[in-house]
Amino acid sequence: MRHPGLLIFFVFCCFILNLSAQTRPDIKWADIPAGTFTMGSPLTEVNKKVDEIQHQVTLSAFKISRHEITVAEFKCFIDATGYNTDADKGTDGYYGSYIWTGENLKIKEGVNWKCDEKGNPRPLSDYNYPVIHVSWSDARAFAEWMGCRLPTEAEWEYACRAGTNTPFNTGDNLTTSQANYDGDYPYKNNPVGIHRGKILPVESFAPNAWGVYDMHGNVWEWCNDWYDSYSPEPRNNPKGPSTGSFKTYRGGCWEFFAVSCRSACRDYSRLGRRVSFIGFRVATSK
Repeated sequence: MRHPGLLIFFVFCCFILNLSAQTRPDIKWADIPAGTFTMGSPLTEVNKKVDEIQHQVTLSAFKISRHEITVAEFKCFIDATGYNTDADKGTDGYYGSYIWTGENLKIKEGVNWKCDEKGNPRPLSDYNYPVIHVSWSDARAFAEWMGCRLPTEAEWEYACRAGTNTPFNTGDNLTTSQANYDGDYPYKNNPVGIHRGKILPVESFAPNAWGVYDMHGNVWEWCNDWYDSYSPEPRNNPKGPSTGSFKTYRGGCWEFFAVSCRSACRDYSRLGRRVSFIGFRVATSK
């Protein structure tokens, strides 16, 4: 052979590409059909927030991960790339992450994606839990490595509702047998439920009608959009404002009240913010 060095280089590149492909986790996708829905909440919805202005949205078909990205899946990303999260880099002027103490949020140094909601290292047996202590920037980096993206707010709400127009995809109420939230504070005047005070493994509850798990409760989930008020005009495949100061997250969590789990409920924070109750899932266009 005239150029054995080229052959060796070619084989080496193929090996590296194959190794890289093997290190990527196998995401379980839910196919979300194209359609039109009413985003936001009606004036009659109990605990409606002012930033939930109803408007019509039309979306193309897309895929969304069936559950939140797990610690095990995020570990694949860290191991393959050597990525340092914002908790490790000290972004925003502090190292570690915010922990919910039961009364307030408190910075705890040394906490990162390998830790649980109390800031303690997770055993390997718990790597099927949603990854937390990750910022929006960390979530986006994982999504880009996977060749996908974070869902838009419209995609997230559409996938959460799964054809419903009630406060929850379970109807007018959400029980603690259907989702993980602070059951001491149920929606409206419904019966009190369980307050577990901790995160549960992914897929601990039944999925919605479109096969997506845990859109209500367990952990809040980063979305791709900058935060701003909705425009009331109909929109096609909206991606949110082009600029902003805060990124949105959705879904409620293990330590928040049932009202925060509503399909239309929104919240937001800085790009580098990481806390013990925000994780994420990913999406991709068909």
